[in-house]
Amino acid sequence: MSRNAGNRGKRTGPDYAGSHQRSWLWGRYAVMETLAAARWPVLELLVASELPLIDRQQVAALAAPHGLPLQTVSSARLQQLCHQPDHQGLLARMGPFPYADQAALLTAARRTATTGSSGLFVLCDRLQDPHNFGAILRCCDAVAADGIIVGQIGQTPVTSHVARASSGAVNHLQLFQIPSLVDGLQLMQQQGFRAVAATEKAQGSLWQADLSGPIVLLIGSEATGISPQLLQQCDLQVGIPMLGKVGSLNAAVAAGILLYECRRRNQRGA
Repeated sequence: MSRNAGNRGKRTGPDYAGSHQRSWLWGRYAVMETLAAARWPVLELLVASELPLIDRQQVAALAAPHGLPLQTVSSARLQQLCHQPDHQGLLARMGPFPYADQAALLTAARRTATTGSSGLFVLCDRLQDPHNFGAILRCCDAVAADGIIVGQIGQTPVTSHVARASSGAVNHLQLFQIPSLVDGLQLMQQQGFRAVAATEKAQGSLWQADLSGPIVLLIGSEATGISPQLLQQCDLQVGIPMLGKVGSLNAAVAAGILLYECRRRNQRGA
């Protein structure tokens, strides 16, 4: 939905543990939330010697079920490792994020369809900005989205920056990483979902759009929007009315508006 600049075509994969900076998750809330959720594997846990004893005991209690010993180091060492001054005395080296696969996506789609609920999935097409991606995940959690679909190529993976921007939402959402977004979208349509593309080039306005029933909402790349192949496959294209002088919105802001409008129309949680 936005025209922000971004990189295209760069291959990114789910396993970033070899990347020195991106493998570290820092900050008291982010690390403790991840330990409590017990989904994303933590390989090492480091705590600053300057951290009060009661805080270290709290972290140790969360780490115990994981079999993780606390490594006590200086605050300066933590900053040296993660290159961030706001580590708050706590640092975790993360393993690969546990994405679900296409088979799990099919199962989730079928389960949603059989319950008769108004399912809401979000398909992210080659998002490059970790902060945008994280903010979109935070919005998805806020509306209790059923799942987020991403591709294996051209999409920023879940990193510490994404996790922090999501305010911990990555620990509570089902993320599906699949080889082909086009095939994945077709799979969802075969299960009764309608594909709704969010694009500033749409002829139809969000206010008049039919957003009833199970939906897969497509959010495109910050640089180029949704790919032509995916757009051609969509059942509906909608744009957010822009009443001011600026012609587009940041992808995360647009996603938040669209997600809440989808939920409002279907009255889930009302």
